[in-house]
Amino acid sequence: MKLNEFFKNDLIIVDKSYKSKKEALEAFAKVLVEKKYASNKAKVVELALKRESETSTGIGEGIAIPHIRDEVMKKSVIFFAKVKPMDWESLDGNPVNYIFFIALNPKESGSHVEILADLMKLLMNEEFKKDLKTVKSITSLKKLITKYNESSNDKKEESLVNNDGNYDIVAITACPTGIAHTFMARDMLEKAAKEMNIQIKVETQGADGAKNVLSEQDIKNAKGVLIACDRVVELSKFSGHENVLEMGTKPVIKDAKKEIQKLLDHKGEKFQASAKKETASQDNNQDMSFNGFGKRMYKSLMTGVSYMLPFVVFGGILIAIAFLFDFANAGQGNFGSGSPAAKWFKTMGDLSFGMMVPIIGAYITYAIIGRQGLLPGFMVGLMSQGKFLFSLNPETGQVQWFATAEATGGGTSGIFGAIVGAFLAASIIIVLVKYVFVYLPAVLSGLKNILFIPLFGTLIVVTVFWMVNIPMIYVNYGFTKFLELMEGKNYLAWLLGMILGAMMAFDLGGPINKAAYLFGTASLTTHPEGTISMAAAMAGGMTPPLGIALCCTFFKKMWTDEERKTGMLNYIMGLSFISEGAIPFTLSKPKVIIPANVIGGAVTGLLIGALGVSISAPHGGILTVALCRLDSTIYPNAVEGLKIGLGITFFIVAIIAGSILEMFCIVLFDKLMNKRNNNTIKKEKTGQVNVFVKAKIVLTKPFKRNKKQKMINDNFNSNLLIVNNY
Repeated sequence: MKLNEFFKNDLIIVDKSYKSKKEALEAFAKVLVEKKYASNKAKVVELALKRESETSTGIGEGIAIPHIRDEVMKKSVIFFAKVKPMDWESLDGNPVNYIFFIALNPKESGSHVEILADLMKLLMNEEFKKDLKTVKSITSLKKLITKYNESSNDKKEESLVNNDGNYDIVAITACPTGIAHTFMARDMLEKAAKEMNIQIKVETQGADGAKNVLSEQDIKNAKGVLIACDRVVELSKFSGHENVLEMGTKPVIKDAKKEIQKLLDHKGEKFQASAKKETASQDNNQDMSFNGFGKRMYKSLMTGVSYMLPFVVFGGILIAIAFLFDFANAGQGNFGSGSPAAKWFKTMGDLSFGMMVPIIGAYITYAIIGRQGLLPGFMVGLMSQGKFLFSLNPETGQVQWFATAEATGGGTSGIFGAIVGAFLAASIIIVLVKYVFVYLPAVLSGLKNILFIPLFGTLIVVTVFWMVNIPMIYVNYGFTKFLELMEGKNYLAWLLGMILGAMMAFDLGGPINKAAYLFGTASLTTHPEGTISMAAAMAGGMTPPLGIALCCTFFKKMWTDEERKTGMLNYIMGLSFISEGAIPFTLSKPKVIIPANVIGGAVTGLLIGALGVSISAPHGGILTVALCRLDSTIYPNAVEGLKIGLGITFFIVAIIAGSILEMFCIVLFDKLMNKRNNNTIKKEKTGQVNVFVKAKIVLTKPFKRNKKQKMINDNFNSNLLIVNNY
């Protein structure tokens, strides 16, 4: 397939203006779907914006190359837009005029990557960029590409790659998608090397694998190694080289000569890699700092939750299975361990579930400072569980300094202590590395990572946390009492359920959703037999995708054929407790779907709380519905079989009721939005806009304008201009 075949006659926009890259990408996605090149507009926009959040695709000199690679694309294409100057947060800070939106299908794009690399070479050609001004159609663009491709072939540059393994510089480039920045970085490096009259070999880790792979001899003989990677790649082959620079693709694209010169001046460092480059956290000094610590705290918390989740799900479900096996002992003190089979599942479940607190502590710290955070993070997690020589009874204030809380029945700080302790541990290790261990004699610096940080760093962390843990025990104690208050009383349980259900449905896997889910799972640590909080969180998270699926089934005219097909999948997603299934629909109609999600989730949670339904499984959706039961504190005298039967029934009824309500909310809000838009259009057609036309004429008369007046004029749409009509 040739480069020109990616460009389609119906995929071009000329002389349009956009306020933001999001608005532009939404316009491109709309055309891609309308012309049947893509299947889902919201998904295209989501993927493109996600790529932009990693590194701006504005490469400078007025050009942007947003790109995606996903099965949402039915066919691999390049969308070309020649726009009025707009901000794209480009590397050089200048506005963008030309946009090449590369949209690939992974099933067919593998062989295309090198062809797209030809596009990157064209975008490095100054003459080609100047001639883009003349493009008014895809035909003229194709002619321009053909002209410069043929010119490039006629004037074949001497290769900078030789076969004897002797290079001044070797490099490796990789970007998240392996499409654009990978090859742009390569081209900029080769261009700079030629101008500097040095030999270079660049390995690319693109979407179709490694190309121009560096050999052991290439690396050994090179004066310097430049690693320009935005994602995880195999780097162990560079281990031991004395002059290595690590960075992303952005600095290389911006100024390749500058980075190459650093290596020629021997400003690189000795490379000590294990096997792969760590993207989130690495054992290097740039992560051992407080730069952006606030943002890293949130990301690390989400990382800790993701690592903790398998332990919670596995352990929680095994404990629930133990209760099922031990049904004969329901209501007894040994319920869940009364039979050999039940005891086996209960013990295994307890082991896994008991790892929840240490795991979240370890991986929060790991996400902030890398592997050096695992040990201190794990230790503060164990201390939070009471497995250390300190016991505090929060009711009496009695302290036993050298006894464990497990042995004495003292209070623990639980998951709250682990989270706070993890952030504390990361902070202490950063202080030690940046301000204390830097004064170690050179002869001892090699022991820093294998002795001083793990041993002395962890000892300092646990000593400090030994005291900090005291107020956290009271926080956990207060949470437990609050939970008991809300869980045990119908007149408060409905409120708890409503709040948790609304939170679960609000951002569908985002921080608010995670906070509600964390609350639910934390309640199981104190009440493993099941809680209303967990039931409300699970049911509330199941409602949004189910409500959307119902709407796609019974109100088909609201949706496109593609949306209806996708909507059917939400039955499976919702029943499986995967709230994220609702995200594409929510992004396409946020003003309609978000409030409907929240109302549906809130009502589902309210019904769960009001009816007193609890569940002992932290995940599983409909697969764990057999583990539902009526809460024992609300129904203490109910027969055990009745508790289980009604618990299952009420759980299902609550989800169905919330999902149906959400469906009707979507229909209602959609009609209200359409009515509002129609009223706006009618107002524009009545001539009311003439008043503003005169106002604009006054403001645009030559005089010195202040910022406020300029902002007023900028908000007028030139398409609404009527002259001499008042």
